Amino acid sequence: MSTFIPSKFAIPFLLATLASPLALAEECAAPQAQQGEQVFARDCAACHSSQKNGPTMMGPNLHDVLGRTPGTVAGANYSQAMKSRQAAWTAQGISAFIEQPQAAVPGTYMPYAGLHDAVERQAVTCFLASLK
Repeated sequence: MSTFIPSKFAIPFLLATLASPLALAEECAAPQAQQGEQVFARDCAACHSSQKNGPTMMGPNLHDVLGRTPGTVAGANYSQAMKSRQAAWTAQGISAFIEQPQAAVPGTYMPYAGLHDAVERQAVTCFLASLK
């Protein structure tokens, strides 16, 4: 049985389907998560822990971050902009944030210029998705 998509919805449907390879981070391959762990160690670990029950450092612990409401880790120093966000972190949201933190959440305290390599961003997102 085939699915009919009215033509006025075909392009938006196609774009929504293809726009982000991060839409289902749980489908990440183990090598992607391993690469992401290396990128995390290089770019993120100075400010963020990722271990279960790990400490809040300059930034919040990112263990089990997917699905978490931003600005809610006890002891973390969040900007008002981050505390005001209502939507839970998704793979797409994390990718957008680590690509350009100030553009994604204007006023964030995160002093990071961004991770502009899409492959590395996907790998970091896969790594974070694996932390449950």
